[in-house]
This record gives sequence, structure tokens and C-alpha cells, in this order.
Amino acid sequence: MKIKILYIQPYASHVGGVDSVLLQLIDGLNKDVYEPYVVLPNPSPYVEKYEKLGAKVIFETLAVFGKPTSWYYYFENLYKLFVSINKIKQIVKKYNIDLIHSHKMELMGGNIVGKFSGIPTVQTVHELPRKPLIAYKFVGLLNHIFNDKVIVLCERSKAVLEWGKYKSKKVEKIYNGIKLVDGNNKNLDLKKELGLEQDAKLAVTVARLSPMKGIEYLLNAATKIKDIDKSIKFVIVGDVAFEHEKSYKEDLIKLAKAKSLENTVFFLGLRRDVPEILEQADVFVLPSVYDIFPTVLLEAMSKGLPIVASDVGGVPEMVRDNTGLIVSPENSEELANGLLKMFSMDYEKFGLNGKKLLENEFTQEIYVRKTVEVYNTILNVKA
Repeated sequence: MKIKILYIQPYASHVGGVDSVLLQLIDGLNKDVYEPYVVLPNPSPYVEKYEKLGAKVIFETLAVFGKPTSWYYYFENLYKLFVSINKIKQIVKKYNIDLIHSHKMELMGGNIVGKFSGIPTVQTVHELPRKPLIAYKFVGLLNHIFNDKVIVLCERSKAVLEWGKYKSKKVEKIYNGIKLVDGNNKNLDLKKELGLEQDAKLAVTVARLSPMKGIEYLLNAATKIKDIDKSIKFVIVGDVAFEHEKSYKEDLIKLAKAKSLENTVFFLGLRRDVPEILEQADVFVLPSVYDIFPTVLLEAMSKGLPIVASDVGGVPEMVRDNTGLIVSPENSEELANGLLKMFSMDYEKFGLNGKKLLENEFTQEIYVRKTVEVYNTILNVKA
């Protein structure tokens, strides 16, 4: 008899995020042992990918208690919570679910159903503590109460599960991982596409165009660098994911124009050939002002790229002294100096070290194995 796992993801994303991580997990599960089900609030481009991996996708109302977006936010989600609990109960009964794994700490419903139905529950915290800290710690307390295990992605996330001297004993730290894929696509010539000389050096970032990604700091760093080394060019891959982010994108384009970066910085928008773009880059740069455990760093490491990244979230656990450089967030000067320093060193060696680190600590196989160990532990306890 297969173990039936219900995964709940509260956001119908169009660009990466939790879906990318969850896909890696479901892809790596032994389908002879585990049968995955995925609950989403709405259709998204990832539905087809989940189904391709053998997961049954179900659309239902889900309740989240995060940062309020309106005065009635919590009232609306309290109503959704009652609806969600009822719907999840029905799903659990219909498909004989053995374990519920919720993603995002603000998601409530599946964990409550599991708690009162005797079904093992796991919740993965994809967040870092932010202000007001008391709110995060309160939601963390709910995660602690309603789950058998709480997975965090990095050390800094553990703070939401600590209250004074008491620390939750349910916490497990598991790094996300990616599947290692060999490949060299010779069809793409990025430098030719951008009209660049073949001796140009490419610093690439792949990110949603959102304020938390800190792209304006990269533009300011590029302004300094172009006056020192004109051979260094910047490629920004990604686009907005939500309507409210469009003004941020417009501001970035205006800033690039005001800084005369037309021949230095290239906005490529949303691309489906990111692995090929990374293969043709020299350095990967992450200027985020807020990030938890950016999977894109692992993708860059898999292509042998050295990293220059801001000190946010789990980045210090992903980037080591011999694989890249870490700079202060929201600091264009430090970012520029870090990039110039990296390009002045044997940066290819840093990239090779990063690839070895990935293979030892951040693969899909390790990520799935450690997650399954958590499943087996709580399933055995409940049994």
C-alpha cells in the first residue's frame, strides 16, 4: 500500500519560488512507495509539471495569515480557514491521505486538520523573521503547535520558532537541492545575441523583478564598474510576477537609462533557456535585500559559476570562502567592489569549487532523502 502525501502550496505562482522546490521533491520521491497529491488555490503554469510527475492536482480555497494587504485581510482569511478546513477534511477522507505537508509558514488549514484527525503533519517555513517580529513568532508558534515537524531552510529561519529561552524541538533544517543535469547547448550565443564582443565578461542575475531582489543596487554597482572596466557587462533575466511590481520594473528601466547603462546592462525579460544563459556567464550575482534560500544560486553553482551575493537569509550557508564573495545588502559600493575583486581573481576556480560543494550538500537526492527521513520518523511515531 502506497503512502499518500498531501502537499499544500498556497500561492499559484507563475515564476518559480515554492513550486520549483516542491517539484524537485515530488520528482525525487519513489513513486512505488509514495503517492503525491498537490492542493493549489488556482491554476498556474506549474500544474502541468506536477501532473507530469504523477501528482494529482486539486484546486481548493486556502487560508494564509501573512502580511495584510487590506483592512479586511484577516477577516477574509478567517472565513477562508473554515472553508479550507472543511475542504481538506473531504480530500483527506476521499483519498485516504497518510501525511500532510504544508508549505509557507502563514498557511493554515492542513496542519489543523492533521492535528485533530491524527494524521502526521509537516510544515516547511520558507520565511525569515521580519518586523513585526512578534507576529512572525506567533505564526511560528502555531506552526509548532499544529505540526509534528517544522522544516526550515537555514539557520536564520529558526528564530521564528524560538520564544525567549524556549526553542521548538520539532525543527529540522533541510537544505533545498536541485537535480544535476549535464548539458551544453551550443545553439545559444548570448554575446552575439546582445551584440557584444567575444571577450566581454558577463555577470548574470536571474530574478523576479521585485524590490526584495535589489536590482537597483546592481544597476548602481554597474554604473561604477563601467567606468573602471568596460568589458564587464550585466545580464538581468526575469520579469515581474505580480501587477503591483510593474512600477518597480519601470523604475529600473528609467534608472538604467538615467545612468547611461544601455550598452552595459541588458534586461532579457522572462526566458526559458536560463540553463543555457548560465553556461555562457562568467559570474553570477545576487543583489537581494531579502531572500531565504535562493535556488537560483544552486543552479548557478551547477554550471560552475562563482558567486557574488548579498548577506541575506541562507546565502552564507550556500556560499563559502572558496566559492564566492558575500557583500552587505543594500550596498552598491560593496557590491561593485566585490564584483571587481572576483573578476580580478581566478574566478573559474571559485566556480569549480562551488560545483563540488553543490554535489556534496545541495543535490535533489540529499534534499529528498532528508525530507523522507522526516516523513518516516513521524509516520512511525503515529503508527
